[in-house]
Amino acid sequence: MTPLVACRLLLLPGILGAAVLLQTDPPLRASTGAQPSTVEGLLEVDGGRIYYEMTGEGTPVIFIHDGILHRETWDEQFSEFGRSARAVRWDRRGYGRSPAPTAPFSHIADLQALMKSLKIERATVIGCSAGGMLALHFALDHPTMVSALVLVGPIVSGFSFSDHFATRGGRGSPPAGASIEQKVEYWTRTDPWIMAPTSTAAKARMGALMLANPTNGAGGQLARWSAPALGRLAQIKVPTLLITGEFDIPDVHSHMGAIEAGIAGARRVVLPHAGHLPHLEVPQAFNAEVRKFVR
Repeated sequence: MTPLVACRLLLLPGILGAAVLLQTDPPLRASTGAQPSTVEGLLEVDGGRIYYEMTGEGTPVIFIHDGILHRETWDEQFSEFGRSARAVRWDRRGYGRSPAPTAPFSHIADLQALMKSLKIERATVIGCSAGGMLALHFALDHPTMVSALVLVGPIVSGFSFSDHFATRGGRGSPPAGASIEQKVEYWTRTDPWIMAPTSTAAKARMGALMLANPTNGAGGQLARWSAPALGRLAQIKVPTLLITGEFDIPDVHSHMGAIEAGIAGARRVVLPHAGHLPHLEVPQAFNAEVRKFVR
């Protein structure tokens, strides 16, 4: 399966993030308690623009969102880590405040351009779902620019998907042309893996973000990817943390196992009371695991 096909499969069911440091990097400072100001911008990239926000000072940490939501899915982490690090989050093309692409483009090149524009030479990269796949590809293509990885509910290109995944256990997915209200209904009420049954507040937050950004995912089929990552995972030498929730769909747990086996020293954590978006569902537990791994 090509990376592009894998990306399309994830976008179809819609479950389309790295915060540990090499010993040579300065550690994340303890939280100061004060919330620094946020800088925002719209960066011109090859054939388009991407919106980003940055807060705090110190070790750079970059957040990459999944395939349904946009940068605001990281509100709890952006605020928390921005008190002790230089936190950056951005909207991939066609999400949030980033215009949809009109021609083939590369997420990897966009992230590289963003880091160069912000004068970030190396960063920890946190990516969720499809954002986790992007983080893997970026670490493979630009190894000197990545200090460490935290992959949240990640998938790895080159690893297959089951029929159960493709059909969401026979539940299907929102049909082409579905209204944003139908999509919200599906992802917050029908799909049992995107979030745990008890994540009522997170589901409400997800629904609100979707309604406020109804065009999320526009033009995603135009994204270009490098060669599949599965057979190249051993090339990744940075510390890697894998996190998802106990309710996440079985295929994601399988992909996490493959990544754990492929990256030497990778550590896997499964959080209770969460599904595919644990950073949104159980942010305190998620942040605690990331900080523990950093230490």
